Amino acid sequence: MKVYKKRAIATGLALSVFLSLTFAVYSGVAYSREPTTTEATYSTAYTQEGHFANYGLFSNESVYRNGTSLQYYPAEITDSIVGEYRFLSNGLRGSYEVTLHVNYYVTSGKRRVYLLNGTKLLAKGVFADSFNVPVELNFTEMDGELRKIREGTGLYRAEREVYVTVKVLANGREPFTQEIRLKRDASGMLYFEGAEKSYLKTVRNVSVTANSLSLAGSDVEISTARTVFPAMALLFAIPPAGFVYARRERRETKPKVLKGLEKYTVDGTLPGGRRVELSSPKDLERVFELVDRPVIHYRDGEVEVYAIADGETVYEYRAD
Repeated sequence: MKVYKKRAIATGLALSVFLSLTFAVYSGVAYSREPTTTEATYSTAYTQEGHFANYGLFSNESVYRNGTSLQYYPAEITDSIVGEYRFLSNGLRGSYEVTLHVNYYVTSGKRRVYLLNGTKLLAKGVFADSFNVPVELNFTEMDGELRKIREGTGLYRAEREVYVTVKVLANGREPFTQEIRLKRDASGMLYFEGAEKSYLKTVRNVSVTANSLSLAGSDVEISTARTVFPAMALLFAIPPAGFVYARRERRETKPKVLKGLEKYTVDGTLPGGRRVELSSPKDLERVFELVDRPVIHYRDGEVEVYAIADGETVYEYRAD
């Protein structure tokens, strides 16, 4: 019966050790992984595009015919540039305003001093999805206005700047603005800056997924595993640790002097006979040498007792 009990204890301790190590390994895995996985996807909320298509009318058609669309227009023969501004969106509704600006100025150092600012509202209204606005830049009229300003101010180095502004407002959307500016390079060629503009509004969608570990066919979330698995590892480590500690305590209760008699000591029951109490382990060793009988170990309450039976006499040492 005692053998079966020891075997059951050994089996239980082995199982506890195995489970403790298993949960310790899974705890390490849980802490090596992130509790959640965050994924971000992007989708298009809406688009806005502005395009200015144009062509030129020329005073000399020997090279370019009227209606020719160019990236660069020769300033000396270009009487006017005619075009159309087109705004496109996907499902937007709102209001718009397109304005032509012709400003006259002189340069003082690096600073512009404006003499006259002229604005002309080309179009204003509401739209659904898109709208078109015709635009015409008549350089014959602008040149006449520039001569009048030069003569009227005596500032013959006066110049002009020409640009078109577009403002679009839609409910629940960010304002769309575009500036199309007429530029002139050092060679005398005219071109447009900002004739094309597009705006794409994207929406960021974030999804958070809880990561998990598979244990015995069941999925356990990482956040739960980080709490539960270390606790389980500690819980299953308690029985083996307690068993080892108890055995060490039992060993340590034996007096060091009696370790010389350990191989002659057996666990038994209280022997009968006349008791002779010994005062020290050394006396027990002397009795053993004289009678040459085994040392019987038993407990009397909380006291460890070592006894040697010689006939009707029992010599015992009580290890208090």
